[in-house]
Amino acid sequence: MKYRIPNLVNFDSFVFRIGELSRMTGVSSRQLRYWEQRGYISAITRDDQNKARVYDFHTFIQVSIIKKLQDEGYRLPAAVEKMRSIEEEISLSRKFFQVAFDGVEVIDGKMFLNLGYFDKAKTKILYGLYENGEASYEVRPATKNNNDEVK
Repeated sequence: MKYRIPNLVNFDSFVFRIGELSRMTGVSSRQLRYWEQRGYISAITRDDQNKARVYDFHTFIQVSIIKKLQDEGYRLPAAVEKMRSIEEEISLSRKFFQVAFDGVEVIDGKMFLNLGYFDKAKTKILYGLYENGEASYEVRPATKNNNDEVK
């Protein structure tokens, strides 16, 4: 039996207040304000009259990377510089995955990631499987149902 599970998560819509971001990352609110003053991170510009700082998912990732690098011994300016290069890699991976990922499909009781067409002729689909701590891949023939919308 095969059916598709749609991708329902939009990380771009995640918003965190400064206290939430602090708790999630282990970086104090004071440090976050300092990093923002230095231009290392930025809060979302708000249209309403609420002055509370809020941050998006992208900033959560930035803060998490900087914190990890500092924990490894990087000083703040070096951690920010390294984070910026890591960010480029993450951005490329994210863009690729947004284009390639076509949902989760359950095939023969196993959950596969549909990673899109494997060939330019669109006759084969690449599937990823994570099982027992290992990733593997399968190429299967494309059928009419592979890329139908989930209702």
